[in-house]
Amino acid sequence: MSGAARVLLLVVACAAWSFMAHAAEPVDAAPSLDVPYDGNHWAMLTKARIQARYLPAGLTDDQAIRRAVADGVLREAVYPSVQLADDVAYITTNALTANTLDRRRNLLALCPQADGFQLLLDEADRCGTDGTHRLRFEQDAAGGMVCAACASLGLPTHWERHDRPARCPLPVWDRAAAQRQFDAWQQRFAQDMQPYLRDATEAMWQARADAGQPADATVVPASRASAALVAMSTAPEAFADALGMPASRRRSDLLARLLDLLSTAEVSGRGGLYPEPVPELEGICAQVWYLQWPGSAATASVPAHDRYLRDSAPFITVQLHGEEVRLAGLSRELVDVLLAPAQRHDPVQD
Repeated sequence: MSGAARVLLLVVACAAWSFMAHAAEPVDAAPSLDVPYDGNHWAMLTKARIQARYLPAGLTDDQAIRRAVADGVLREAVYPSVQLADDVAYITTNALTANTLDRRRNLLALCPQADGFQLLLDEADRCGTDGTHRLRFEQDAAGGMVCAACASLGLPTHWERHDRPARCPLPVWDRAAAQRQFDAWQQRFAQDMQPYLRDATEAMWQARADAGQPADATVVPASRASAALVAMSTAPEAFADALGMPASRRRSDLLARLLDLLSTAEVSGRGGLYPEPVPELEGICAQVWYLQWPGSAATASVPAHDRYLRDSAPFITVQLHGEEVRLAGLSRELVDVLLAPAQRHDPVQD
């Protein structure tokens, strides 16, 4: 794909994403506190494997956080935390109004000890030495941590362990059950897409969302899927061009073609969780579901169970929504099948 094509695709997707996000967000919605890694950008960048998470005593639930903002204890609604991962600690304490720790110090060296741990404030300091520029957290009788030296930096002295539950738990895989979920979803999705099959515009998507008729029951709002569907229905030829496809593979009926393709698809396996690189989308917890079509040349061998593999079988990503599923994304492998000449793939007919 050329650089210009990638830029065009990004512009189309971002415009649709921005519009869908705006449409899906209630005006009076309270800010979510379920931010990955409590908003620590270093942890999000490295997708850190957090082994323990400590919060100040009294600031351990959403209600307490919002009350602290109202009382002036916090500048914004975010969990102040110390998150431990191997030999580093990810610090998010800038929201504490009394905090005097350098706002840039959000990643500190960690020295585990039998009765707690130490955080090194001096970059030249090392574990096992007698440095003085460090914060020592010692376990108390109740199982929490006490950091006496924290008071000198305007930080709480009593901390409690509150690990986040598994952000995206994977249920036991049952392909037959997944197929039933897919079939039920596909029928509802086809109904939700009917208004956009002819002469769709972004204004139409917006108007239906404003009227309380969005496709939220079958498509995750503000997701990769919502952006792709808006682009496919409002600018299908530009959508194909943005993928670097030749003019012969342009189509004006992409959304209808997608519905036809999905109507004959079978769920062939699960590829685990989609490794989402965008922190704002991690909370969708999208699962990879591989698809196949009986007797189709487009069907590739299915990767091993819960193995995510590119350039293999086409797949969609889905979000579990109660007992149902919602579409979160369309893979480029699936889009390649969608845009391929009809005679190459039996599931899609002109």
